[in-house]
Amino acid sequence: MKRNILLIFVLIVLSLLLAMPFGNVVNRYVFTSSGFATFSIPDDISSFINGLPLVYLLLTTLIFGIFGKNKKWIIAFILAIPAIIFSFIVGTKYLTWSIIFLVLGIVVTKMVKLISSNVHRSNPPMIVK
Repeated sequence: MKRNILLIFVLIVLSLLLAMPFGNVVNRYVFTSSGFATFSIPDDISSFINGLPLVYLLLTTLIFGIFGKNKKWIIAFILAIPAIIFSFIVGTKYLTWSIIFLVLGIVVTKMVKLISSNVHRSNPPMIVK
């Protein structure tokens, strides 16, 4: 349980740090016209607001899928609920991209687990004499 609490802390810190750079990419390619432009909000804040839920969903599945221990998927989906609710309130396009990032995180997690299990299975540890 202590490990999952530490992972929640890491998730929050990484999400806050990566929200603006991720939001800049998302604004450029996904949301070409920001929905916050009419409110005279600076682009940095708009990038942060647009990027935070998406990077949070992606990191939730990645961090808990790779490093989580007990009931990791249940915790990951419970933690994803606030971002999904925010996406639902914002609009259909944002909700669609949120679900895409959630599924992308699950797929990448499964691929990382598959690759790491194959690497450990095919390369036995060498004994140095």
